Parts: sequence; structure tokens; C-alpha cells
Amino acid sequence: MKLNKFLSFSIALLALVSAFFWNELNTHNLKKAHIKLRENQTVITEDDASYLNPYKRLDKIGSTYENQLEKYTSTIRPPGYGIFYYFSLKIGGEKHALYLLKIVQSLLFGFSVFCFFELTYFFTKANWLSAIAAIIYGILPFTQGFLYYTLTEGITPALFLAVLYFSMKTFIEKEIRVQLMYLFFASSFFSFLLLVRPFMIVFLPFVLVILFLEWFRTKGMRTVLLNLLLFTSISLSGLFTWQIRGELLLGKFLGLHPIYQNEIPGVFRKPHEALWNMFKGWEASGAHFHETIVPFWEATMKLDTSEQRIDEVIQRLPKSVVKSIGKNELKWGFILYRKAILAQKPYFDKQQVMPHHLLESEQRASKNFERLAVKFSSRNLYVYHVQTPLKVLKSMVFHSNLSMYQFQHTYRGAFWTEALRYLCFAIHSLAFVLLPFAFFLLRDLRIRILIIGLFTFIFYLFYFQRGIEERYTLPILPLLTIFGVMTVKQIIVRIKKSKLLKKLMF
Repeated sequence: MKLNKFLSFSIALLALVSAFFWNELNTHNLKKAHIKLRENQTVITEDDASYLNPYKRLDKIGSTYENQLEKYTSTIRPPGYGIFYYFSLKIGGEKHALYLLKIVQSLLFGFSVFCFFELTYFFTKANWLSAIAAIIYGILPFTQGFLYYTLTEGITPALFLAVLYFSMKTFIEKEIRVQLMYLFFASSFFSFLLLVRPFMIVFLPFVLVILFLEWFRTKGMRTVLLNLLLFTSISLSGLFTWQIRGELLLGKFLGLHPIYQNEIPGVFRKPHEALWNMFKGWEASGAHFHETIVPFWEATMKLDTSEQRIDEVIQRLPKSVVKSIGKNELKWGFILYRKAILAQKPYFDKQQVMPHHLLESEQRASKNFERLAVKFSSRNLYVYHVQTPLKVLKSMVFHSNLSMYQFQHTYRGAFWTEALRYLCFAIHSLAFVLLPFAFFLLRDLRIRILIIGLFTFIFYLFYFQRGIEERYTLPILPLLTIFGVMTVKQIIVRIKKSKLLKKLMF
């Protein structure tokens, strides 16, 4: 066995052991703290039920919904992760499904570390550098935090690495039949990845450009174009099928993130979306937004319509925001929002499907928040376009990514925990900070194309989406780590060659 194969398999195995160790220890500490787990197996979050419940119904009754409302609520999440869970249900039964799911997610992580090493070796042709990068990514727990969750982040990094790994194999293999097999694997993984995390479609054009450049060197234009067409068709087939199903089932185009639907009563309706778009002008934390708005929504649903509730919301806003928009304008905005909430209350209480069109009170509330958002952004150009996005970027970059309960609570303050936290903080932060340097120092055109894809992904998150959670960047962490390690090596090489260093040494 070649040394690089031995290292890739060995580090992948160590990564698998590490993943099981940290996640089982975290599960033990959660149980010790009397924190309930889903079916005593996986960490419970607010989002996971929306991924799992439709496919529990599919397993029991052969359909993802039992009533009209569930027909709509079953579509608010893309189906990829639900399908993944459904196979666990069919193989392990409901009793063992989540146990099997977390085992498979851990195995996928181990496979992803193998892919990670192979990709690094493909770019560097250096065993030692590939080993260092793979050990950082695979052994340290900052990449393993969601393997025992029922969220898309449990599998998206592995799926993305599989896409890149099998794409790479199409460059290396000489036999046409084998190349086509790897092309099929790469595009199939991409298709499923887009069903799990649709926004990863942002990387499709960049992967296609790399494939074109590589294949054009050894194939005729006709063959290259046919291969690209095949890759694109398979990659988009899952998303296309999902959208067709939405059209047939609901009579409408779902889009990539159909959480806001007119027919579903609840918090996530058009006025809430418009309100969040207003808050995004100054608010960097989505969690802080929900802490401000959800209590107001819940109080209104309980018919608590006192003016004090509106005052409480406004008091939580920065004084500069209140001054810029106007206190009376904000009060009127929340009065309209309250009317919109009360208008949907009969549907919410009875859990009935709402009309396809927005209620009139919801339209008024939404338009008013949209107007206030424009008012704030036009009066605070620097805050809206620079300060707030930079706050989001800061929260995205500068953290340890050690989200497991045990690192935040059980062992927090212990010397080894703090040392690990500082180490992971440094690695995670540097992986982002070094990306601009990587673009200039790493001369490989394929790497530069992927870096542009990473910049696009990151820019969308901190400028357009905002209010992100730490886990949203997990799918790109493998590439950030690979390019970060390669950049550190290039910096060291350049320092060693610099005349300044020689003068200092002699």
C-alpha cells in the first residue's frame, strides 16, 4: 500500500474513533445533566422535528401528511435529510432509527476525512502536509459537533467533500469507463447535497468551470460539453424533482427555502419576514431577534394586547435605531403587526390551512415594515452596508466551533478544555482570515476558482442572509482548513527565502 493511502485510511479511522469518543462523552454528560434527548439518542433542537416528522408519517401511513395543513408544513424543509432519516427508519425501525442514523453520520464523517486527505494530497503531493491538515480537521472536535444531531450539518460537510473527491478522481483516472463512473458518483452526491442543503448550489458553477478546464486538456470539446451536460443534469435532478412535486402537490413553486408560506399559520409568515428584514439593518444575531419578537407574538396569541408589550420590544432596540426610525413609527408598526397576528389566530388555534393570499392586515403590516426598513437603510448607509455585515462576519469567523454541551458547560473552565478552546479558536479563525492570502499565494487555478466560490458563499451569509448560526459554515470548513494549511506552508517558505530573515540570522 502506498504511503498516502496508508495515511488516509489511518487518519480516517482515528477520526472515526475521535468522533465516537467526543459525541458519546457529550451524550453521557447531557444525560448526567438530565437534559432530554430525542428517543434517548440525539440532541433535541427546535428545527429537527420539521425534518423528521413528515418521514415518520411516510413510514407509518405511506404519506408525508395526514391533513391539509401537514401537506404544506411537510414541504418547509428540503427533503434530503428527511429521506436520509427515512432509510434509517426502514432499516432500523422506529426504535433504532436514530441510533442507526448517528452511527451512519459518524461513519460518513470518517469517510469525509479520507476524502479530505486525498484532496489535500491531490493539491499538494505532500504526505506530511496532507496528514497535518487531516489530523487538524479529523481529530480535533471542532468539526464533529453535529454528528449526534438530526440536522443537515450532520452530513453536509461529508457530502460536499464526496463531490469534490469524486470530481478529482475523474481527473486522475485514464480509463473512460472509470471516469464516467466517478462522474456519476460526483454528480449523484451533488444532487443529494442540494436536496439536503439547497444553497450549496452556489458551488455548482465553480465546480463546472474546474471540470471544464481539467477535461479540456485531455478531451475533445464535444466530449467535454456532453460530460458537463451529464454532470449538471444529474446534479440538478433532485432539486428539479422536488420543485415539480411542489407544483403538483401545492400548485406553486417552492423555491430553495420555503419556510414562509401563506397557507401555514404561525410565527413564520410574511410580516415576520418583513420585520426580520428591517432588523437585519442593525441586528447581527438572529437569536437576539427571536428573543425580542417571539415573546411579543406569543403574548398577542394569548390576547395580551397591552401597550406595555410594544414598549418592551422598543426598549430592546438600540437607541440609535429608535431615533432614526422614530418611536411613534415603530409603535405603529407593531400595532399593525399585532393586528396581523390576531387575524391569523383563528386559523392557528384550529390548525387550519390559511388562504393562498395574505390577509389584508398582514399585507399592511408587511408593507409598513418594508417601508421602515428602507427608511433605516437610507438614513444609515454605513451601519446597514458595512457595520452590521462586519458584525455578522466577526461572529461567523471568531469562535472555537466547540458547540457541544460538555465544552460549553460540563468541562468549561478546566485547563484542558480552555487549552482546547483556544487551539480550536485559533485554527477556526485562521482558516477564514487566511483565505484572502490563499487566493494570492496558492497559484493553482483550480484552488483559486474554489476560493472565489468560498468568498461568494461567505459574502452571501454575512451580507444578505445575516443573523446566521455557527453551524451554517460547517460545509465549507473542510476547504477552508485545506487552503489554510497550504497557505501557512507558503508563508513559511517565503519567510525562509526572504533576505530580511537572512540578515536577521547573520
